[in-house]
Amino acid sequence: MSQQSQYIHSGEIVEKIGKILGYFPGYRSLHADGRFYRGVFKANEAARQYTRAVHMQGDEIPVTVRFSKGGGDPYAHFSSTVGMATRFYLPDGCVTNLVMLSQKLFIAKTVEQFMELLEAGLPKEPGGPVNREGLLQFFAANPNSGAVFKMRSESLAPVSFAHTEFNAVHAFYYISADGKATAVRCHWKPCLGVKGQSPEILAAQAEDILYTELAERLAHSPVQFDLELELAETGDPLNDATALWPADRKRVIIGRLTLFASASEEEIGDKVMNHDPSMLTDGIEPTDDPILQIRRGVYEVSAAHRSGGWRKCPFSSGNS
Repeated sequence: MSQQSQYIHSGEIVEKIGKILGYFPGYRSLHADGRFYRGVFKANEAARQYTRAVHMQGDEIPVTVRFSKGGGDPYAHFSSTVGMATRFYLPDGCVTNLVMLSQKLFIAKTVEQFMELLEAGLPKEPGGPVNREGLLQFFAANPNSGAVFKMRSESLAPVSFAHTEFNAVHAFYYISADGKATAVRCHWKPCLGVKGQSPEILAAQAEDILYTELAERLAHSPVQFDLELELAETGDPLNDATALWPADRKRVIIGRLTLFASASEEEIGDKVMNHDPSMLTDGIEPTDDPILQIRRGVYEVSAAHRSGGWRKCPFSSGNS
């Protein structure tokens, strides 16, 4: 299925997510609650071996980062899943995104499987709780998704964004100046080291605890992450976001991200800040991962819902 044809499922996916997790006008369908931060990224010499992308050539590149809770309820407490969406502001005025999770994998490998998962989780009655029985039956019938669910349910929760490793669940091709393509997965490695805690301990704290902790930390010093490439070898799946690569794959640090302070959508000048992970630049190309491909349409639908879309246009009939 092509990326364009997958747009036809975007509205349905967003609608089902809303029925399962609840509707919260003005917020994203997933990772609803997030805060913005500003900083810079500087690639090292190793980066140029793998990609000709302009932000990987060694200059300091302005960035913004949105750290977020998992889930669709912006008022919920933190869980073991948090997100890190990084936007690089390129010299030509364009932008590119790098979207990661504290989890290593996505819950489905095809659009059809993801839609089946959502269907299984739909409440039995409108406004009712998630259909856990239906989800368990789905996971039993789909062992790849079941394995990811088990891994996520057993993972530790963060103690701080500054102590959390983030992972891009999708593979991409990094293209060098001489045209060589290397399949990679990207990871942000916290320079302060990885630490975790029981999800129950985190959930018992204030619903904004990780944001207040980071604000206090940034008041004293910057927070840094190294960008690490995990290099695929022949036979590693490039189109399956539910599958890990073998643990012995080579990893290379190609740059460092430094965050200095908090920011906001108003300061950034973009009230939507759609972190579409397929918004790439020359030197980085998508794989044929169907979940990566569908995300553009889903993100666009979600952005339209929370912002009012074309109805907010001052020249539209809706505002006449």
